[in-house]
Parts: sequence; structure tokens; C-alpha cells
Amino acid sequence: MTASANPQIAAWKEAFRVGEELLGAIAVNQGLPGFQASVSVDGRRVADIAWGEGITPDTLMRVASHSKTFTATAILQLMESGALRLDDRVSRWLPALTGAPLGEATVSELLSHSAGVNRDSLDSDFWSLARPFPTRDEVLEAAKSGHVIRRNERMKYTNVGYSLLGYIVEEASGQSYEDYVRARIIAPLGLKNTGPEMDERAGELATGYTARGMNPADPFRRLPIDHVNSRGMVAATGFYSTARDLCRYFSAHLLTETGQPGAFPRKRTKKLLTDDSKRLAQRPVNTLEGRGYGLGFMWEEVAGQPTFGHSGGYPGFISRTWGVQGTGVVLSVITTAIDGPAAEFGRTLFALAELALKPADPSLKGVKRAHRRRFDATFQNLWGRTRYAYLGENVYDFELGYYADPKAQPWEYVDAQTLRMRDPYGFAAHGETSRFEFDDDGRPVSVRTAGGALMVPADRFEMPEDRVRLGYAEA
Repeated sequence: MTASANPQIAAWKEAFRVGEELLGAIAVNQGLPGFQASVSVDGRRVADIAWGEGITPDTLMRVASHSKTFTATAILQLMESGALRLDDRVSRWLPALTGAPLGEATVSELLSHSAGVNRDSLDSDFWSLARPFPTRDEVLEAAKSGHVIRRNERMKYTNVGYSLLGYIVEEASGQSYEDYVRARIIAPLGLKNTGPEMDERAGELATGYTARGMNPADPFRRLPIDHVNSRGMVAATGFYSTARDLCRYFSAHLLTETGQPGAFPRKRTKKLLTDDSKRLAQRPVNTLEGRGYGLGFMWEEVAGQPTFGHSGGYPGFISRTWGVQGTGVVLSVITTAIDGPAAEFGRTLFALAELALKPADPSLKGVKRAHRRRFDATFQNLWGRTRYAYLGENVYDFELGYYADPKAQPWEYVDAQTLRMRDPYGFAAHGETSRFEFDDDGRPVSVRTAGGALMVPADRFEMPEDRVRLGYAEA
């Protein structure tokens, strides 16, 4: 059995085919300047979306706290080589913290955000770009008095702690942090569009933007944000990358042997760590409100599957990546705005892939796929646009501008022109039919939807100006 037999490959191709239009419509509604999305299965790249002016799959993006996974990988590599131990005290590697409460914390506690240290120091205005990011000396000084709660009391996310881990990588390896991750992680995987900090490729970075509403006089306008160097916090938040590269990188964290029935071989994934270290990194140490954190990786259940990965928030960019050990799927989404819906975009793509995997509705028995594809089109009227999508084996409908519902029900096939709605919530037109009209070439020209509204193909829709304006001009 080969990797190409994995049904996730076909499902995710379909999810991206339909998802590009759905997510693009949401991006337009929200005024999102751009985004990337990429998906791989068992280490094989399956599909990409690059949306927005000047955005391609190779456009460089800031991926912020994804940096922590690179730092954790470096620490675990050094552990495997015997250069350090996870139960080493921080003060062993950073003598400047000897005598400080944080100096007694362990490397493992820093990795799992269990050391009780503050998030960003008492003055974190560098996140608002009001001052430069702190230097190594400034981070160490902040760490001396940065112990806020008891160690191992609960998860307490910290950029200070991961900055310290970057310094420990330097001390244990005898190299600069940047040199180590380039030599031991980036180069072996061939991550051609990934780096630990702004460098000679800074001019290739996409522009990031503020949220809407920053200027009350023009609330829908976003403002571009300059890129800055993260200096002493590179190990916590400095990286740039692309959704494609992140998929390749996180695929290297898929287990070589899953031990799960029906699992597919992962010959295309590269090795950074042993499977034992991967399990150690991805097993949640801290869990709060349905999410967890291991040794450098977030844990979250998505579409009924446990996932590992990370999020990232940098001035002008929001990103999120998920890996699914059970299926071999790695999905990454990067948005170019400080309020970008990367997580929501990802969950919509997961929902579409889940729908694409569902078996054909019984009403479709004996119906040729060509007849099912006839209904695959986008229609519009005054109330909006509806995408009838042949997704996997079934026909669904999605309202453009909204996130996909994982509970969406397939339409019942009645005949070559008619579908019957199944409404899981009771507020739509359950049991009513949508009747399609086609031209001589089989292209849809209209649909009388369940509920009785007439819609036409989106590219033929014209606003009924005489009715929209009625009374408006007089007012």
C-alpha cells in the first residue's frame, strides 16, 4: 500500500478546491489583505491557497510563536545527543540566574510553560512597537524578577521562558541559536523559505496590517506595519516562513510508526527527532479549557482528532498549524493582519475535508458522478451567494462569507434537476427542493431554491437597482 492510497489526499484536495472560494469570500468581507494555506498528507504536499495582492505560496510571512517549536526541537536534539538533560536547572546553563527563583526551574518546565515566569516582562510595549524588542541582557534581567507563580502550579505561557531556552541552545551547542537551527533543522529539511530572524531576505517579507478600526475617521482602513527584529526573543517569536514550509517542517514531527490500524506509510517525512522524543514533545503536560501544551507543541482536538501544532501572533500576522498523527495530515494557515482568522480558516478546511470523506448519500445510488457535478456552482441573489458544492461523494451548500459547518447535511438527490434539503437545525427549508435549470451545454442558468427564492450564477447577477433605490433617493 502506498501513501497515494490514503483517502485524506483526495479529501483535502476537494476541501481546498471548495475552501478557496469560501475563505476568499470571508477575506473580502473582513477586509483581510491576504493569506496562505497549505496542506500535506504523510509528508506529501497536496494543495495550496495563496490569496491577496502579491501573495504567492512562496511569499515570506512572520510566524511568531511557531518559533517555539523550532526551539523545542533543538533542545530535544541536544537531549538526544547527551549535550543536556531536561531536568537540568536553568542556572546550570545561565549562571546569571543563579540565586533567582527562575534559576531553580528545569529545562523541561520552561518547555512546558510550567516554570511560573511572566509572559513578556513588566514592560512589553515592544509588542506594540513602541520600543525595540529586548536584548539578551534585558531578557535575563527581566527573568531575575520574573517569577510570578509557583513552578508546576499550572500552565503559564511565557515568551521570556522560551527566550531563555534559545540561550540554553547556544550554551549547550557552542553555536549561535541562528546557526544551530539553520544547520540542524532548516537545512536538513530543505526549508528554503524559512529563517529564524530578519535577514538579507527581509525585503521579501509580506506586509502585515493592523486590525480594522484603528482610525475612527476611517474604521475600515487597515494600516501597514513595519517589520522589526525580535533581538533577544528570536527563539520565542522571531521566525519567518511560509505555509508550505511549515507543512514540510511539521511533517517531520509525524511519527514514523503510528501503531494505529490502517495507518499509511510515511516514507516522505524527514527525521529530526526519534519517535520517542516526538511523543514526549506532543503529549500534553498542561491542559486548560480543552487545549493542552507539551514540550513545545500545542495539543487540541479538531474535527474529532487530537492534533499537535502551534499558533503565532506577530504585529501584522496571525498563523496556526495543526498536525494529525492519526491521518498524516498537516495544515498551516498564515494571515497578514493582526486580527487574521487563521484558526477559523483552518477549522473550516478541516470541516470541508471531513465532509468530503463521508460516504455517498443513499439517494445517489446509481447516479453518475457527472450528474452530481452538474450542481457544482455558485449562485447569487440580493441576500447573498450560495455555493452548491460537489464535495467528495455528495452535494452540499455553503453560504459564502460564512465558515463551513461540520454538521452540514448532504442534499438528497431527486432527479437530474432537483435536490431536496436536509436541515439539521430546523430554521431553513427542510424537506423542500431546489430545482435547477441548465442550458444546452449543461451549465446551470438558475436555481429556484428550497424556500422559493430564485438565484442565478454569481457571474450573471445584477443588483435590482430600481428596487434598491426606491425611497432611498427621496430620503
